[in-house]
Amino acid sequence: MQQIDDNGKVMAGRVFELTGYRQDDFSVCLGCKICASVCTVNDLGLNVNPQDLLLTLFMGRVIDKGHPLIRYCTNCYQCTHACPWGIRIPEVIRAMRESLHMETIFEKAFKGSIDIWGRVYEPYIFLKAGRFLVREGYLRYMKKWTGYMRIHLPKKVKIGG
Repeated sequence: MQQIDDNGKVMAGRVFELTGYRQDDFSVCLGCKICASVCTVNDLGLNVNPQDLLLTLFMGRVIDKGHPLIRYCTNCYQCTHACPWGIRIPEVIRAMRESLHMETIFEKAFKGSIDIWGRVYEPYIFLKAGRFLVREGYLRYMKKWTGYMRIHLPKKVKIGG
């Protein structure tokens, strides 16, 4: 049984359409689970395996929008860098979200930041996503994240010269 989106299309087909992958492209997955070993979603203790999502697509099974990877993937590309075949799992997950008409709080914050400043402004994103971060338990990683973040005043980016 395959999940159908609001437009009546088979979701797996829509995912393949959005990513440029074919169903056979996922047959190269070795099942090594290296992607799972580097997945930052597992830092939350959710014990997910990106390979399961690829297998679900390959087999044409129902894709549950409550799956932890669909809900919490941060698109860090750690899994892609670790994959022996370089499968772009975050792109597959974004295509699934689009097919399910889902938008994460981070995606909304990123788009808002770009609309306001013409670029990503991290403090704005943190403020917009702060309630979600607290509710979902992400704040325990704040010390690690602050090493990546630089606080600066926003400047509007001039486009076109």
